[in-house]
Amino acid sequence: MAIGEQLLRLNRSFSIEYRGKRFSGERLEQLLDALCLRLQAMGLAPGMVLASGGGQRWLNALLLFALPRMGCVFFPVDPALPEYSRRQQLRAARADMVLMDDACLEELETDSVGRFSAREPEPDALRLLLATSGTQGQPRIVELSGRNLAASVQASCRRLALEEGDRWLACLPLHHIGGLSILLRCAHGGAKAVLVDRSDPSTLKTALVQSQATHLSLVPAMLHRLLETHGEFSPPAMLKAVVLGGAPAPAALVETALQLGWPLCPSYGLTEAASQVATLFPPPQRWQPGCAGFPLAHVEIKLCKDTGVVSVRGPSIATHARCADGGRRKLTDEQGWLNTRDLGRMDSEGRLYVFGRNDDVFVSGGENIHPQLLEQELARCPGVEQVAVSAFAHAAWGDALVALYCGSASVAQVAGWARENLQGVFAPKRFFQVETLPRNGMGKLLRAEVKALAQKLAQEE
Repeated sequence: MAIGEQLLRLNRSFSIEYRGKRFSGERLEQLLDALCLRLQAMGLAPGMVLASGGGQRWLNALLLFALPRMGCVFFPVDPALPEYSRRQQLRAARADMVLMDDACLEELETDSVGRFSAREPEPDALRLLLATSGTQGQPRIVELSGRNLAASVQASCRRLALEEGDRWLACLPLHHIGGLSILLRCAHGGAKAVLVDRSDPSTLKTALVQSQATHLSLVPAMLHRLLETHGEFSPPAMLKAVVLGGAPAPAALVETALQLGWPLCPSYGLTEAASQVATLFPPPQRWQPGCAGFPLAHVEIKLCKDTGVVSVRGPSIATHARCADGGRRKLTDEQGWLNTRDLGRMDSEGRLYVFGRNDDVFVSGGENIHPQLLEQELARCPGVEQVAVSAFAHAAWGDALVALYCGSASVAQVAGWARENLQGVFAPKRFFQVETLPRNGMGKLLRAEVKALAQKLAQEE
């Protein structure tokens, strides 16, 4: 079987559970056939791009498997985007058809239809478009092929020991590679994907127990809310791996979760790599900040000697992205290396450590300072639950560091703790207590918005 064909041929043991219904084997195949025929009747033809903008999880799950059979490309759009941003992304992706609701699924389960004649895909044929942040706020739409997705999925299943009979609780958004890759891994490994509509702590707690999940993917913000709300909740015994990614993980959060018995597997990945690049599995007893474990078997990693910037190469790496101006941008160099712009290091045993974006570095008093390293330290301050470090222009310091935090500690307490534990230019000049920090749907800090908020608060002070 060609590497890209696994997007069509599902493992016989694969199933999806959603709202109490289980779809597997022949039943799932019939549902996908019916959807393909309905989309075909709506005018969708091979080579077209279909965008789904309403955020319906069941629709997106089915489209992920149906569209490759039609020779079409899937572009799931963040439903929370403002209308202008959505239009920008749709233009950049060159979408031919847009679904804003799941009306096409009405009575689909009861349709009496014949078999859909699926197309045999070329391994390198485009299968998925996903939006990432471009320069100056312009959308960049990453192109992922069947080969990219299959290489990532196969390596991930091997690393995480995913096998038939396992159950993955899928609570991440299905317009991000993190959420979509869960479904693809389960389809390849013959596991059950248990879709939940909400990711609030109470829903997750109940779903973990009822589904008897063996695998779970979370971003740090979700794990923080879960532990904050249900700190007394012990992870179910059958839970083998909690893949933690999507955003840098505060050391204090990881340490607390490990002490409570959560089988955390810190991970590093990116959309352009079709998800995972490195994952720490089996779960560690203790964790060193930034450690993402050994790279997966399908990728190579190199570090720039001067800057420590991470570059990756391998069959899962996207080579192009679509841009807002209607053009395409080459993502890799002539040797196939993708510059991630993330700072990292490798230890003597080959484990990867990642410390954040190279473009986020501030220069304060002549020192290069990465905000994530300070955030790791400030998160250890008692009464600080979340923290973001930014800077504002200063005549003497260049970048004057400022810390925004959520938590019960007073500004005086946090400032005092920082004076005792952070030296010289590494101590923020100002501290602001806020109710929430700007984050995207995957829990990543929106650093441009953090900076704008910091400057606004500094001006108002």
